[in-house]
Amino acid sequence: MAKIFYGWWIILASSALTTYNGGILYYGFTAFFNPILNEFGWSRAATSFAFSLQRLEGGIAAPIVGYFIDKLGPRKMSLFAVTIFGFGFLMLSRVDSLVSFYIAFLVISAGHSAGFYSVGAVTVANWFVRKRGRAMGFLTGGVCLAGTIVPLLVWLINLYGWRRSLVITGVGMWVLGIPLSLVFRHRPEQYGMLPDGDSIVRKNREPPEDTAGNDEETSPSSVSAQRMPEEMGLTAREAIKTRSFWLLAVGLSISFMAMSAVFVHIMPFLESIGISRERAGFVVTFTILLSVMGRVGFGWLSDYMDKRYVFCIALALQAIGLLFFANIRALWHIVIFLITFSPGYGGPIPLRPAIQGEYFGRKQFGTIQGLLLSISTVSSMTGPPFAGWICDVTGSYRLAFLILSAIPAIGIILFILIPPARQNVK
Repeated sequence: MAKIFYGWWIILASSALTTYNGGILYYGFTAFFNPILNEFGWSRAATSFAFSLQRLEGGIAAPIVGYFIDKLGPRKMSLFAVTIFGFGFLMLSRVDSLVSFYIAFLVISAGHSAGFYSVGAVTVANWFVRKRGRAMGFLTGGVCLAGTIVPLLVWLINLYGWRRSLVITGVGMWVLGIPLSLVFRHRPEQYGMLPDGDSIVRKNREPPEDTAGNDEETSPSSVSAQRMPEEMGLTAREAIKTRSFWLLAVGLSISFMAMSAVFVHIMPFLESIGISRERAGFVVTFTILLSVMGRVGFGWLSDYMDKRYVFCIALALQAIGLLFFANIRALWHIVIFLITFSPGYGGPIPLRPAIQGEYFGRKQFGTIQGLLLSISTVSSMTGPPFAGWICDVTGSYRLAFLILSAIPAIGIILFILIPPARQNVK
C-alpha cells in the first residue's frame, strides 16, 4: 500500500486548527455580538471597531509574523499563537468596559496573526508546488466546517451566557491546538522529500523529529541530487518591485472588505429583518459550508487555467451575492445569496496563496505573504465599522451592503491588469 505523502497530514492538521479558530472568531463572533451589545449598550459602530483594531494589529504584525515563520518554522509559531489566542478569549470573558473589550481583542488578534491560516498557508506552499492550487483548496475547504460551530456557540450562549461560553471556547483552543501544532514541519527537503511527494526517500512510517530547533532547512544529499520543480523564487525585496505585487495586494484588499463586513454583521442584520437568532446562525453555517464549492473547486481549477481569471469569477459571484443580501425580504432570497456569495467568498481563500506562489515562489513565501496581508488590512478593517455606522445612521444595514456589492467589480479590473506570471519582472 502506497504511503501517504506527509504534506497531506499537514493539510489535515492545519485545516482542523484553522477550522476551530475561524469557528469561534471570524465566523462565530457574530453570535456574541448582540449579547455583548445588549449588556453594555454600546453602539454597533463602536463594538465593530474591535474588529478593525484586530485587523489593524494583524496588518502591522503580518510582515513580522511572515518573517518569523520563514525563520523559526511553523511549529513554534503555531504553539505561540494557540497559547496567546486562548488567553485572549479568557480575557474577553472578563471585560467590563469598551477599553478592556478592545484590549482583549488586541490580544486575540496577536494570537490570530501569529498562526492558524498564516502558518498553514506558508507550510502547505512549501510542501506543494505543482499541486499547490488543489492543496490550498483542500486546506481551506476543511475550514467550511467552522460554520457548524456557530449554532453550537448560540446554544452555549443561551445555556451558559456569553462570558462562560468565551471561557469554554478559549480553553478548547488549548486542548485542540497544542497537539495539532506539533504536526507541522517546515519544508519537505529537511526530511528527504520533495514537494508534491514527487520523491520520497525516507523509509520510516512515522514522521521524523526535527533535526534543528529552529526548523532551518537542511539539504540531504539524497534530495539535492534530484531535480527540483522549476519555479520562480523572488525575495521580498524583489517582489515589491514588481507591478504584479501591488495589483495583487490592492485586488485582495477589495475582496477582504466586503467579506469582513458580512461575517461581523450577518446575524445582527438577519435578526433586524425578523429572522430568528437560531435561523440566522444556520445561515452563517450554510454560507461557510457552501463556500467549499469555491475553496476546493476554484483551487483545483486554478491548477489548470489562469488563476487571475478564476479569481475574477469568484469576485463576480461575491458581487451578485451581496446584491441579493442587501435586498433580502423573503427566505428564498437567502437561498440565492447562499448559492452565489458562498462560492464567491470561498474561492479567493485558496487562490491568494496559490497566485502568490506562482508569481513569487517559495524562497520567502511567509515574508511576502505578510506584506500582502498587511496591505490588505486597510480595507478589511474598514468594512465592519462602515456597515455598523450605516446601520446606526439609517436604522438598516441594507444601504451598507448595497454599496459593498459594487466593490468586487474594482477587484476584477485589478486582477485583469496583473500581467501573466512569466512576465512578472521588475
